[in-house]
Amino acid sequence: RGFEFYVGGGLGAVPHQAKLFEEFLPEDELLPMTQAVCRVFARLGEKANRARSRIKFLVAKLGLEEFRRLVLEERERMPKDERWHALLSDPKTLDEKTFFEEVPRHPGEPLPEGHYPEDFVVWRHSNVVQQAQPGYVVATIRLPLGDLTSRQARALSDIARTLTGDTMCTTVEQNIVFRWLRESDLPVFYEALKAVGLHAAGAGTIEDVTSCPGTDTCKLGISSSRGVSAALSEHLLARKAVKALPDEVASLRIKCSGCFNSCGQHHIADLGFLGVSRNVKGRRVPHFQVVLGGQWTHNAGSYGLAIGAVPSKRVPEVVELLTDRYVEQRQAEESFQEWIKRIGKVEIRNMLKDLMEVPSYEEDPSFYSDWGDPREYTIGDIGVGECAGEIVPLAMFGLSASERLVFEAQVDLEKGEVAQAAERAYKAMLDAAKALIQMQNIDITDDPEHIVSEFRTRFHETELFNDPFAGSKFAGYLFRAHERRHQSIQATDLAHQSIEEAQHFIEAAYACYDRVSQQPNPLS
Repeated sequence: RGFEFYVGGGLGAVPHQAKLFEEFLPEDELLPMTQAVCRVFARLGEKANRARSRIKFLVAKLGLEEFRRLVLEERERMPKDERWHALLSDPKTLDEKTFFEEVPRHPGEPLPEGHYPEDFVVWRHSNVVQQAQPGYVVATIRLPLGDLTSRQARALSDIARTLTGDTMCTTVEQNIVFRWLRESDLPVFYEALKAVGLHAAGAGTIEDVTSCPGTDTCKLGISSSRGVSAALSEHLLARKAVKALPDEVASLRIKCSGCFNSCGQHHIADLGFLGVSRNVKGRRVPHFQVVLGGQWTHNAGSYGLAIGAVPSKRVPEVVELLTDRYVEQRQAEESFQEWIKRIGKVEIRNMLKDLMEVPSYEEDPSFYSDWGDPREYTIGDIGVGECAGEIVPLAMFGLSASERLVFEAQVDLEKGEVAQAAERAYKAMLDAAKALIQMQNIDITDDPEHIVSEFRTRFHETELFNDPFAGSKFAGYLFRAHERRHQSIQATDLAHQSIEEAQHFIEAAYACYDRVSQQPNPLS
């Protein structure tokens, strides 16, 4: 027995695909090899910048082959430790035995045939799967938004002690799983859940939305990920009450993050959303970038890319539009990712174009507050010109142009034009930087050296561009891209990362523009 062994993967602002270190690692080598990886990382990993203190950055810096060489050398010199193999040879020798061995409370027994209430049948269909051992099932308790009260937690403990033993598992989709549940006990189990409001069906379906805390409690939150997730669940339940969702839609996953970090796992969702903000005629409007192309199966088989930002209040409409079109245009057994790839991101963006528009404050003020929060997002009145039309600041033209350019980079990547995709991503960052510089120096040229030098002086060294919590992280994306501008990127994953970095840089540029615009004399 053994494992495929991967290193260097991770989400965060710019996700990195895990690299296959060993196709087959014997089970007795799992702990020592993991320890060897950790020792190499402890020795060579980033020390000065905590944000880059990740194995994924070390693997990217050294390359997989060099990283593997160092780890194997480290493994060879490590002294043998009996604890590596103690659990495999004789679990009873460990004091922690109970943490590693699950013993079912009751012998397995199938569910008797008979007529059961409709709500139980629906719940069983979505929340229960057969366990490998006959007579047992695995039941998932769906926790909307991952929330659980103390009363409910105590009830789950009582249920576990009675029906399954002492073990419960949490999941990456913010649910709780019971294993070793005797199938014949399912009706009793369901009624016990129902008594404390934990009997929601739909676990692992499109209505089971994953969300980070967002603006509710996190200082990094830009938009209300919990608010939009709750709204999406309600919207999907209302649709399902009218007409059952097709299986190909019900099986999709939605994941929401309140900021650029991927705590809500938006990169690996069928439909992902990450919180951003936009300045619309002097008022701040909460938005979400729409992330498509991600894959939550096959160990996060692919990462999605943002194709454009929509107002937060439009997100349920976006989901309905995309899922309806998918059902209408689907070919044979085509998956959602395959459909996205076939019709292309240009068509998808055109499809969402009308939903990207923000009505005026007078027309619909609800767009200027976030889900579940009546307070308005505002940065004050920038002002209206004396002519009949409103003046759009020059910087906004430049930032919009940079967004179009980074979208074109995604299209290049779809076509397999990897080097051109990376080059466009770099140029998109230059356009965004130039747009900011024009607020202070209208005579900035198109020369990359001039742009980067002026950006470094006016926005990086002055810390004007610094994110309140991420610091100079996003400015570093531009500087690194500029340093490697003469290198032709041929690897798809590196081009993908370049596009991700460009998108985050542009979002940071928008945020910087908002901050500078609030200053009394932004052009001085």
